Amino acid sequence: RQIIEQGRRQAYISINASMIQTYWNVGRRIVEEEQHGEVRAGYGEYIAKNVAKNLQAEYGNAFNYRNICYFRKFYLCFKDIEIVNARVHNLTWTHIRHLLRVDDEKARLWYMKEASSQLWSTRELERNINSQYYYRLQRNEVLKAIENNPNEQEDNV
Repeated sequence: RQIIEQGRRQAYISINASMIQTYWNVGRRIVEEEQHGEVRAGYGEYIAKNVAKNLQAEYGNAFNYRNICYFRKFYLCFKDIEIVNARVHNLTWTHIRHLLRVDDEKARLWYMKEASSQLWSTRELERNINSQYYYRLQRNEVLKAIENNPNEQEDNV
């Protein structure tokens, strides 16, 4: 049983990593080749709808218009495939979709790193994003720095 369960986990991890890389590459192709590298092409919505129509007919609902827009945004938010490969090996597509909602690039990368290293479930990641966990930690670090260096605060006043 242990061997079978371990094999299943490995298969799931491999499939998930391949899926995420495929989605990133679809997003890259749309931005780089269809939109000629522009973040927003004037005909971008048409492209996404057309790509979705063609791919969905052949590959199913995973390639609907909404997901095509996610793939495009995924590439735009994480243009470096090495970051994606290094950080998302244990994250799912649902994790990635939650990360795509974070507009602040530093916060997004921090959430990605923490979710990966701390093995956050998708619910934990969503809760941490919704509760502004990154910003609360930042604020606490600033407050600690002020407490540790009260003279700096007086100098700045």
